[in-house]
Amino acid sequence: MAKQSQKILSISVAAYNLGEMIEDNLKSFCDKRYIDDIEVLVVDDGSTDDTPKRVEKYVKKYPNSIYLIKQKNAGPGSTVNTGIANATGKYFRMVDGDDWVNKDDFAVLIEHLKEVDVDAVFTNYIPYHNVKKQELGVNRITDMPVGEVFKLNDYHYSYNPPIRMHHTIFRTDIMKKHVKLDNGFYTDSEYMFWPTPYIKNVIYYDLNIYMYRVAMAGQSTSPEKMRRNRSNHRFILDKNLAFFKKVSSKLEPGVRNYLALQMAGLVINHFDIIVLINDKNMAKDVKALFKEIEDNYPDIFEHLCSDKKYRITAGGKAPLVKAFSIYLRQRYKHL
Repeated sequence: MAKQSQKILSISVAAYNLGEMIEDNLKSFCDKRYIDDIEVLVVDDGSTDDTPKRVEKYVKKYPNSIYLIKQKNAGPGSTVNTGIANATGKYFRMVDGDDWVNKDDFAVLIEHLKEVDVDAVFTNYIPYHNVKKQELGVNRITDMPVGEVFKLNDYHYSYNPPIRMHHTIFRTDIMKKHVKLDNGFYTDSEYMFWPTPYIKNVIYYDLNIYMYRVAMAGQSTSPEKMRRNRSNHRFILDKNLAFFKKVSSKLEPGVRNYLALQMAGLVINHFDIIVLINDKNMAKDVKALFKEIEDNYPDIFEHLCSDKKYRITAGGKAPLVKAFSIYLRQRYKHL
């Protein structure tokens, strides 16, 4: 790929059989206010539909900003690895091919990125219900100062929904040096956790950037996919727990607290999968999961105890787990 001078932001877009949704994604980047400041790396993971042809239209129109990289089907994590390897911008972020960005706030963000020099940038995201065709409210980071550079170690991260990849932009050189994801599903956690030891200065902007499409059949977070991919999620959980054990003693206290709470969110994600499967071993498996964290990861367990789902089930008591399983399955049924 022939490229011009360094862009301020590289966007890695994972694409696999997306049809017209990939055009919704790319249209959001084709704005004269910022198209020349970004590079969009669309990694086609062996699509068998017309996704590559749709992308090629935008490559021809914006040859210095939009690029198509074709690869054999290797899985979601591999597309991010390819994006990182090819990124040349100062900053890097993921935007899945079925999602998009809010143009007006994105234009403001790009101007901010030109003026700031940090290791990570946080913004807001908005879930968009694909069936109801409506936004589901803004997901903000409520306990960060707005528009001020601060040290991650000074961030007093209390109980709060975990910060996700939809919130986050990283410095590209950190990603290139320290991040290589597994190829399968649920590698967003690796994307979020592994740069952490190298993150010093960060900033949060109260801008609604990422539009996150939910309630789609076949989505990795759909109940049927979560059930089917339980073993893969457990593999990712184990890998991240091992990572936490390896690095936690070397981290500054505030950074360790941040990572521990993020890890607690991943444990609760696995709890969700267990109760959605709802097999005869459900309560026993939940209790074993929580006991494993209590015995081996006290920093993570401290945050786990503050989680609503942990408290509702009283740490895995069988009758409460069964009751919560019914509730959770009804909740997911409507997504």
